Amino acid sequence: MATIRPLRGSCSCGRNQYVVQIPTGQSTIASIHFDSTALHRISAATPLSAFLRVPLSWYHSRIFPFFPDESRASIRRVYSQPGEQNAIRQFCGFCGTPLSFWSEQPRSEADYIQLTLGSLLTEDLHDLEELGLLPEEPEREDRMDIVPTEPANSMSQLIGRETTGIPWFESMMLGSRLGNMHTTRGIRESHDGRVRVEYEITEWTGDDAADDGEESMSVSSATGKRKRGHTDDGDGGNAAQGAT
Repeated sequence: MATIRPLRGSCSCGRNQYVVQIPTGQSTIASIHFDSTALHRISAATPLSAFLRVPLSWYHSRIFPFFPDESRASIRRVYSQPGEQNAIRQFCGFCGTPLSFWSEQPRSEADYIQLTLGSLLTEDLHDLEELGLLPEEPEREDRMDIVPTEPANSMSQLIGRETTGIPWFESMMLGSRLGNMHTTRGIRESHDGRVRVEYEITEWTGDDAADDGEESMSVSSATGKRKRGHTDDGDGGNAAQGAT
């Protein structure tokens, strides 16, 4: 059966790796789910969990021990919560990355597996929109279509994890309160290539007019400085400032 380029994923340390082989013309069977229920929220330690739901027959995984004493059971850990004994969660036993969720309730779900969206490689996260797996949004007149360029290397070999942003996810955040966050990512490497530093800075840019008062109070409390135009109320003002 002909397949399109597989989707690849791994845990953070690389011991758990998997591919999703999508048959040609059947990409609509796969879907992306966002879940905020308590069981997923607590297990993933995030208010919103995201999964790629695919048939089990498309999913193929392997483990890569780094040392001889690392067993399969220690690399790919399995856990079932007391409140969902009909479900299984898999995660890496070394770096802790959540990998998948499988449930047989209802019975029709037993033929599918839900893979954590964040465990997909960044390059393949970009391809989800091209494959038509994202929810459709209404067309806008000012929308500009961007044709993605083909990657230079189309091999299915797993590569190192990237730290670039995901345009389709960031576009979903636009217009919401989360859209006020600006993230800067970068990579620095020494001349000899022996030292590599990856960094990410997230900056909140809310309503300056609304937050100006709270911001000035926090700065005043932390540094003892006041904005120009504020008067010194003497001991009474210092006492009130200390109370805040």
